[in-house]
Amino acid sequence: MPIALGLLSHDFQGDYQFNGRSIGKNREQITLALATEFSFQELYGDLEERIKKLERDFIYHKLQEFGTSASYLNPYEVKLLDHLLSDYNPLN
Repeated sequence: MPIALGLLSHDFQGDYQFNGRSIGKNREQITLALATEFSFQELYGDLEERIKKLERDFIYHKLQEFGTSASYLNPYEVKLLDHLLSDYNPLN
């Protein structure tokens, strides 16, 4: 979700960044680190707070845009995106 919302940026070298800090190249490893590593807990909290401040309709729209443009997602990521789209659907 942070990638879809533009909270994580992707630089020309393939690194994902948050607030100018490189957090890695591999999305799966970044997700795991955010969920389990103590050093990433503050970063995870910052991302969570920023997401909470956004309108649900905005999040849904950004997730839809991301889904149509992110052809590089693996099947697991597509499934997660579908789940998020369902959760944030304004008709729910």
